Amino acid sequence: MEKHDGKLTYQALQSVNYLDMIFSETLRKYPVYPFLDRTCTKTYRVPGTDIVLDKGVFAFTSILGIQRDPQYFPEPERFDPERFSDANRRNIPSCCFMSFGEGPHKCLGLRLGYLQGKLGIAHIILNYRVHPCASTPKKMEFNLHSFLITPRDGVPLKFTRVTK
Repeated sequence: MEKHDGKLTYQALQSVNYLDMIFSETLRKYPVYPFLDRTCTKTYRVPGTDIVLDKGVFAFTSILGIQRDPQYFPEPERFDPERFSDANRRNIPSCCFMSFGEGPHKCLGLRLGYLQGKLGIAHIILNYRVHPCASTPKKMEFNLHSFLITPRDGVPLKFTRVTK
């Protein structure tokens, strides 16, 4: 904030690389949608297999499965924002991090989503200290009745306002 005259500007948000890394790692572990769905527009044989997807078939890709696969993300249960540092990001195979989708149908709001998420987090950390409380779960359990990936019992936290 000091570098930006105490103002939370677009440039200030863009300059906080570690916040980008935290946001990306959070989306890797907890993507909003657990899968991508597409409709085959023509019959397709999966290379190197006998699997044929006929035109009109719905195909589902497990985002949660890929983004938690140790082949692509070692120790996938560990929260590690460094996976998304400039040096490490290039080691992530294409189409293995797709919290906003991938290809021509990738979410048009990706940049806006990142900006809004980072803005919300920035406002919280500038104004509050956030701590776990007695009822904060150690491991996230998902609500199995939700279309989106949501915590089963919420995420209770303690917020203490920062006095300026």
